[in-house]
Amino acid sequence: METVWHNLEVPMDELPKVEEVHFQKHPLRYRNYRYLLAAFWLGIPLIGAAVLAVVVREPWTFAVAGGIVLVSAFVSVAVAKGFSRRAYALREKDLTYRKGWIFTSVTTVPFNRIQHTEVSQGPLERKFKLCKLNIYTAGGSTSDLSVPGLEADEAAQLRDYVAKKAARYA
Repeated sequence: METVWHNLEVPMDELPKVEEVHFQKHPLRYRNYRYLLAAFWLGIPLIGAAVLAVVVREPWTFAVAGGIVLVSAFVSVAVAKGFSRRAYALREKDLTYRKGWIFTSVTTVPFNRIQHTEVSQGPLERKFKLCKLNIYTAGGSTSDLSVPGLEADEAAQLRDYVAKKAARYA
């Protein structure tokens, strides 16, 4: 008996809407962590430009320092606006993470594609009591989804839950 292959069209209005999913927000400590990182990476050039402007006293040095101040102000706004957009959603068959203010992205990883998961924490993250959940899928050496800014117990629970779900498909 011959099997007939079908590939029926799915109407767009029947697709699930990601916006209707309940997203979990990050703790406010994560916003402060991002501010501190931005201050560190922008503070070094700002201090260098300020010293250069005072020592050299050329108009271009003040322009460079002013440009760095403008970039710093923009980054501060971007961190604040971007923080409010960062969130994850755990669903029955996948994990979704959204981020970005100007350039936004929503990444969904189905559990049946996950190879392994890990929780990582750098020294500054440890100071802020934050962790990052990294999820790896087949065919890559880097994580396909990273969910930063999680509480340590929340990250461990997510890792264990995702690993258990992924093991069902192995």
